[in-house]
This record gives sequence, C-alpha cells and structure tokens, in this order.
Amino acid sequence: MSRFSPKLICQGYTLALFLGATTLSPLPYSVVAIALLMILLFSMRRPLAPKGNLAILTGTVFLTPILVEPILKYLTPPTIRQALSAISILPLLYLLDHDLQQNAQSLTALSKGKTSGKHLTGISKVLGASSLLILVVSLVLGDMTLLLTDALFILYLLAILTRAFLAIPRQPVYVPSIWRRTIAGTSASIPLFIDNQASVKLHGSINAVDPWVKVTPHRLTLNKTRAELNLYATPPLAGPARPQLQFSAIDPRGFLQVNRVLQPIELHVIPRAKYAEWLAKKYLEQVGAAVTTALSLMPEVRILKRGIEYYDSRYYQPGDPLKDIDWKHTLKLNRLIIKQYFEASERVAIVGVNLSVRDAAEADTLAFNLISTALTLAQEAIPTALSVYNHQQVVLMTPVLNPKEILKRTLSLIKDITIVELTPRVLQLPDLAKLERDIHQLRQASSEPAKRLLNMLNFEYQAIKNSAKSHPATLALTSVTEHAPAPATIILISQLNHDAEALAVMRRKLARQEFVTISLEGTK
Repeated sequence: MSRFSPKLICQGYTLALFLGATTLSPLPYSVVAIALLMILLFSMRRPLAPKGNLAILTGTVFLTPILVEPILKYLTPPTIRQALSAISILPLLYLLDHDLQQNAQSLTALSKGKTSGKHLTGISKVLGASSLLILVVSLVLGDMTLLLTDALFILYLLAILTRAFLAIPRQPVYVPSIWRRTIAGTSASIPLFIDNQASVKLHGSINAVDPWVKVTPHRLTLNKTRAELNLYATPPLAGPARPQLQFSAIDPRGFLQVNRVLQPIELHVIPRAKYAEWLAKKYLEQVGAAVTTALSLMPEVRILKRGIEYYDSRYYQPGDPLKDIDWKHTLKLNRLIIKQYFEASERVAIVGVNLSVRDAAEADTLAFNLISTALTLAQEAIPTALSVYNHQQVVLMTPVLNPKEILKRTLSLIKDITIVELTPRVLQLPDLAKLERDIHQLRQASSEPAKRLLNMLNFEYQAIKNSAKSHPATLALTSVTEHAPAPATIILISQLNHDAEALAVMRRKLARQEFVTISLEGTK
C-alpha cells in the first residue's frame, strides 16, 4: 500500500470524523462515536476476515450520518445539513467497495446447486435486505438523514449490479473443444485453455461432475489473458464420453454469480479388453510369420532347458542339439523342426478363470486381465494350463500346453464371459487361517463358553468347506493340478463373487501342496 493511497486517505477521514464526533456530539452520540472509533482502530491494527470487515463497515455506513448531523447543527436550512450528513458516507462506500473486492477474491467455494445462468450471491442479498430494512426504519421514524443515506447506499448497490449484468454475457467463458482417445481404466492428462468472455475480471471455480474426472487448479481468476487448466480423466467404461465440468464465477465484487456446464472434451474410450486383444493378435501374427523383431515393449522369448516331458515344437535355431530334431515334421514342412521338453519339476503356470461377472465394467476388466496374463506367459515361453469355470459349471480344462496355444484359446474364451445377477456379499470374507487358529486354541480350553464358541466356529468352518467341495472352482482347479504337479504358479483371475469361499479354501489347500498362488481378483 502506498503512503497516500485512497484507502489510507479514506481511513484517515473516517477516524478524524469519529474523533470529532466524540468531542463535539452530545450524549449518547459521543459514546457511539467512541465505540466505532475503537472498533475501527482495532480492525486496522489487526485486520479481520473480509466478511467481518464488511459487517463492521455496513453498520458504520448507516451510523455515520447520525453521528455527523449533530456536528452540523448550526447549518441551515435542515435539508442542507441532512444532505451533507448523508454525503459524508462516500469515503466509507469506497472502503466498503474495497472490502467487497477482497471478499470476492478470498472466497474458497462458490455456492453449489445453482442452475445455469446468472444468480444473486449471498452477499448481495444480505446487503440488499439490509438496505430495505433501513428504508423501512427511516420511513417509520421519519428520519430524512437516514433516508438519504439509504438512498445513496441503494444507488451504489444498483450501480454494481447493473455493471455486473451488462459486463457478464450468457456465455462467460470459452473453452476450445478437444477430442482424445484413451483406454478404459487408464489415466489421461489433458490440457485445457479457458478464455474470459466478460469485460470484467471473474473469480471462478471449476469442478468435475463425474467422479472419475479431476480438474486443476480448482480456483482461478480470469482476466483478459488465457488461463490453462489440467484435466485428469480415468474413464471406467467403454464408449464415447463427454465429461461435464461445472463452472461458477462471480464479478469482482461478488454480487452476481454465473454458472455454466462445460463439455469441452470428447473422449473415445477404448475397452481395455479390446486393446489387450489387439496386442495379443499382433504378437501371434509376428510369431506365426517368424518375424525376428518383436514389439518394442515385449521381452525376448527364452529357450527352455531340455527335460523329459514333451512341451512343444519349433523351428531349429543354431546351437540346438541334433538329437531333438523332429524328423517327421521336418520332412513334412521341409524345414528343421526341434522338439522341446521340460522337466516335470520345472515351474509351469496354471491360469484359473471365473467367467461370471456382474456388469460390463467387470467383464472388460476380466477380459483384459485374462488376455494380458496369457500374453505375458507367451512372451516368457512359460508352459501353461487353463482352468476355466463360471457360476454353474466347469467350462474348460487343458493340460500343460504351449503358451501361444493358450493365448489363442483365451482369445476365444472372451465371448464366454457372462454377466449374471449374483447375490451381493453382505459379510466380509472369512479369514480361514485365523479361523483355524481360533478353533485350535478353543479346543484346548475347557470352559463352557469356550465350547459353545468352538461349536459355532466349527459349524462355520465346516459349512465353508462343504460349500467349496462341490463348487465349479474347486472341481476345475483340483482336476488341472493333477496334470501340472507342484511346484507350479497358479494365477487366479476372478472378481471374487460366487467363488470367494471356494477360492479361499483352495488357496489354503494348494499352499500346503507347495503351489504358489497369485490373485488378480477385482483388479481395476
């Protein structure tokens, strides 16, 4: 603040006015003047929040003419005295105007729930109601000084509102439209630019209507220069999407709020499953055509050590042992073919898949996880078996096969993913390890309450085991593990809906058989 700024001059004028009123005005006006003088001095030394200053200044505006009029009692006629008393509030109106601008800048959140268009703000309604109340009081009391003061105050409010209405158009901002392609479930960062179409500065906020969209910065002040925003979107579903942004702004003094719904972005959302399917087909095309250069993100396929179990046949590579040549296929294809073997104890992979889902989003996630897992196993040349089931039956079981063949089968399995209405889970999935520990500890106790609790936990434990015994997940995993003995890695791809208890029991059982279990359940 400069040494002789308008605000400082107006504050000095107000203090001098109240100081004169304390000495020249009779009781009780002098007491009121002293109180206002102390309040203003305190607020100048320790500035209050803008709303606090507004409340003090609004009251001061209407009290000042009443305190000034006794000082001018020697002036005649009375109309001149009353007019001068009312005019004495002009420096206070400047201070009020300054605090209104400060309050508009400091607003942390604009009112929500407003429909699109222009609306009066809370501060304009409060000041308008105060002016109408003073008008009624002045008419009832027949106080011409108070009436003139209120008239000046109302003219000031109307001037601000008129200026705001004329300066802010129906479309207060312009945001250029953007078209983007993104994959469902992945985050995309999109820069946006926003231009102020109003002839005045706007203090605004912008919020995303959709929970999967975020905008930064949340608060912004728009002048004539273009402002930049960053939009972060993680679309959960496939299909075109136009996320909505709720924009709200107020004029420099916070009297008028304008709301608009913006849709500047058109997202073409690619299903994750479709993207994974494209990668898998691209990989199979390259492998089938014997292309030496793989995708830039795909690691080099390793060569398995020789074992005793037949695994696959492939083209001969320099360094391969001649005793592994498959002469039958070599003569048929007129090209050297090598048989591949793996040890029975070598780590293989078993992919267990639950094809039952609740909605399209889960179906997309399941298909993506299934294809991505099969593609990774094919890239790493890990022998793989499939164990597929749904909520009714076992769908498919395979022996340990070439992972490229497994990848082909997973591509055909996508069409078998079924959306069904499943009973939602009410209780949390029981911790079987903890349940077994509790049962073991209770068996060592001899008290009657411990026995009753043991019976309840035994009943729960047996119910879970009996339910899991005939479940399709149990049947599918049990059968496939007989053809792929431990140690093997079991990858479970499920949304944990109808098969949660069965998988919990099977994981405990498989862990005791030295199988390693990896879960992709519910992965988004």
